[in-house]
Amino acid sequence: MTPPSTVRPQGYPQGYPQNQPSYPQGYPQRYPQAPTSGNPQAYPQDGGSYPQPGQSYPQAVDQGRGRSAAGGGGSVASRQRTAQKTAQRVPGQDLVPVKQARAEAQQLVETAEPKPTRVKPLATQKERQPLRELSLTEIAGHVTFTPASVTAWYVLPGVRWSFRPDLEREALIIAIAEQFAGLAGMRVHLRRTTRPFPADQWARTVDRHTARPLRTVPGGTSWADHLVAAQRHLQQLSHAEGETFLGITFSRRGAFDQLGEKVGRMFGRGTKLSEREKIEKRSLQFDEVLGSFGVRAHRATTAELEWLVYRSVALGMEPPRLLSGSDGDWEAGDVLALTESIERYRSPYGSTVKLVNRLTGEEKHTAVLTVGRMEELEIPQRHEPWLHFHERCPWPVELSSRIDILGPGEAFRDLDHRLRLIRSQQRDYDEHSMDAPPELQRLAERALGVGDEMTTGLPIDAARAHGWHRLAVTADTKEECLERARTLMQMYQRDMRISLQHPKNQDWLAREFIPGEPVAGTGYVRRMPVKLMAAALPQAASTVGDQRGDLIGRTAGTCRRPVFLDLHFATEVREKSGLSVFVAEPGGGKSTLMGAIGYLAARRGVQVTLLDPSGPLARLCEMPELKPFSRVLNLTGSEYGTLAPYALIPSPRREHYPDSPDGQREYDIAVSNARSERRMLVQDICSMLLPPQVQREASTARLLRHAARHVPAEEDSALEDIVESLQDAEDHVSGDGAELAALLLDTAEMPLAKLFFGTPDKGVLEDDTALTVITMSGLRLPDLGIEREYWSAEEALALPMLHTAHRLAVRRAYGGDMHRRKLVGLDEAHFMEGWKSGRSFLVRLARDSRKWNLAALVASQNPKDILGLDVQNLVSTVFVGRIAEDAEVAEEALKLLRVPTGVGYESVLASLSEVDAANTSKLPYREFVMRDVDGRVQRIRADFGWVRGLLDYLNTTPGEEK
Repeated sequence: MTPPSTVRPQGYPQGYPQNQPSYPQGYPQRYPQAPTSGNPQAYPQDGGSYPQPGQSYPQAVDQGRGRSAAGGGGSVASRQRTAQKTAQRVPGQDLVPVKQARAEAQQLVETAEPKPTRVKPLATQKERQPLRELSLTEIAGHVTFTPASVTAWYVLPGVRWSFRPDLEREALIIAIAEQFAGLAGMRVHLRRTTRPFPADQWARTVDRHTARPLRTVPGGTSWADHLVAAQRHLQQLSHAEGETFLGITFSRRGAFDQLGEKVGRMFGRGTKLSEREKIEKRSLQFDEVLGSFGVRAHRATTAELEWLVYRSVALGMEPPRLLSGSDGDWEAGDVLALTESIERYRSPYGSTVKLVNRLTGEEKHTAVLTVGRMEELEIPQRHEPWLHFHERCPWPVELSSRIDILGPGEAFRDLDHRLRLIRSQQRDYDEHSMDAPPELQRLAERALGVGDEMTTGLPIDAARAHGWHRLAVTADTKEECLERARTLMQMYQRDMRISLQHPKNQDWLAREFIPGEPVAGTGYVRRMPVKLMAAALPQAASTVGDQRGDLIGRTAGTCRRPVFLDLHFATEVREKSGLSVFVAEPGGGKSTLMGAIGYLAARRGVQVTLLDPSGPLARLCEMPELKPFSRVLNLTGSEYGTLAPYALIPSPRREHYPDSPDGQREYDIAVSNARSERRMLVQDICSMLLPPQVQREASTARLLRHAARHVPAEEDSALEDIVESLQDAEDHVSGDGAELAALLLDTAEMPLAKLFFGTPDKGVLEDDTALTVITMSGLRLPDLGIEREYWSAEEALALPMLHTAHRLAVRRAYGGDMHRRKLVGLDEAHFMEGWKSGRSFLVRLARDSRKWNLAALVASQNPKDILGLDVQNLVSTVFVGRIAEDAEVAEEALKLLRVPTGVGYESVLASLSEVDAANTSKLPYREFVMRDVDGRVQRIRADFGWVRGLLDYLNTTPGEEK
């Protein structure tokens, strides 16, 4: 064991021990420590632990210093005596054999402790710079740094494009073009990536907004399993959300800036403070330019830039569940973590780039396509945004565009240079007496036309965009990747008249997607006006619905996004009406959609009441998870007085209004309105029970109004009181009152008419079940296109039954807790049209929905029925199904959607749920055009296949085996 040295190597810290002894304090002192003078090596002296044998060999005298070679100090006399004894010694006396001497020496060496040695001081070593695979050196806030440039990054939110008037689209394109023109002289990196839909976060959001889900029952699906099934369905469909980033490179970094960054990194900082101040001032200008109408961009966060860099390095690969989890800045050594786990395998002439995740073993192949020649595009009149068109693909596509924005002066100089090149080529052909290709003349004319636009038009007409546009396609295998690339090339060529090319040097092209990396090559540069660049619109969104509701399907337009719907989002968050309207032809899927939404709401503990006159939705109450919490109310077999009109309108409660003078005044007004509504409903019901010839007479309305005024308009009144009032009317001369009373009594003898007379039991109108389905199974509904004189007695009674049934469904919602979530679904709403009570009913339903936290679904076959009630301004959500038979009905449906008419959207409604004539099987889905509470309109496909057994219970097709 070598004892530690006393010498402190250069470069060690100040705390290194100084002037220590040769051995630690705990070591035994085996060798005596002699003074250093006369024994500089501190070797052991006489009397030490070494054995002292006699002198075996004569010792030579040290001629140089007058002492023996054995060393040691002493007087001159002692040295002389030693020399005399040596001279008197006989040669050979006391000699020891050589072998013995060597053996003794060897023994001494083996038994002796090793001679102490000094440790050489360690040479000072410099720390190596981190290995950097990217050009990025630092990420600070929304800014990225490379050795040569600075780039500020912004996030572009999605903008609505589908079902939007062309004037609004053109205004949007011009606004974006003006913002691009304001970035003249800079290079822009437009980056579009995708983020897998966070199904787990959505499930947690739904669970957080579900206070009282139904408890689990034997044989039924639990609430947890219900959410898990939805998440698995979302993951199987590979839904991804698009994200668009805009990077603006606005500064060239000099040697002084780079030196300042290196010095700052030595002290735990990055770029120097003065440079950051200049960057912040410039960023404030960008905030002003990009924050207005158009792109409406906001600064990207460090976490968002981290996500962008990782997705750019690992194109199309499965992202990690969590990245760094920190919002702090990234230094040069930190940036290495973004590329550490991804290995790239490429060849100079390979058709794809192979990416491998070292940690998970995931393997992907990526092919990069570039935009080549483009024909004239008419956006928005004929074509879609050309950098949004790839969203039609069922797989995600990454997009990267490097664009140089040229101002009017620079653009005109570049155009003039191009024109001189064309004229020079034409002169070369003329000098050789050859005909110039006609393409040169067309190019020259086009250049002159562009120059005229630049000099005489608006500033945005003079600005130009020169850029390189790449699209990356990823798949698990090389063959599948190339097949996807071919499909994408065919789609662009067929529908957009844009040629996509598959260049060489795929690895260089793939690196262009990474922020800060240079352009792979100058080929395939596209020169265009900023208007056309603005019309690319990669941030065009196809989202609809909200992010906290139940999964009802996906979008079916230019891209596929999940659609979620919480009908109480309109009342609780947006503070708007909770009225929703369903319109479609027979077989369009209204009843199925309403039943599915009612089922999902009931699972979340919402009090649901569905009115389905035909009765198929009553089978929902047989589902195992709903059976203990639901009931079916069949009006055709109900008790006497179930539909008594006076009892259907509840009286306001004083506790529902503030305890103040204003609250008392509101309560008094509500009581007065309820009484007025009862009188109106009673008059309409009596008119419906009378023969149509009698109902049309002028005296009938007068007598009924007089009788309703004399009967107290309270809940405990009945139609028998109206009959008594008519009998006592002061028209003894004509006897019309007595005749009306007799006609009403005759109608009361019919079995179904008994529902209107008398008073109902409390349990019929008020209950606490999660789902109540009101039906009139077996009842034949009348055709409103036929005069009432030709209706049968059963059809004549169906009309007042439908009116009162709608009231009964809403009466249950008004009779409970004011703040509890409630949902009411009303089918066949077109029977309410033409009656004063029907219009007032829907208007009150729409206006009181926010106050009572009520979501109302109203379904009809004709949008005119809703528009005729003048409640379209109170509608928050609209679903329009297939309408192909009547163009006028389709036009009315578009008005309900608030979509422009006469521009071709009528054909979209006719193509919904279109059946292939060659296919004899049943269509497994239904399509709708949906407008949500925020005014976004999209084509969606309803999909409830993830709910076990729901579609079997909702199957309303006659003749099929259930």
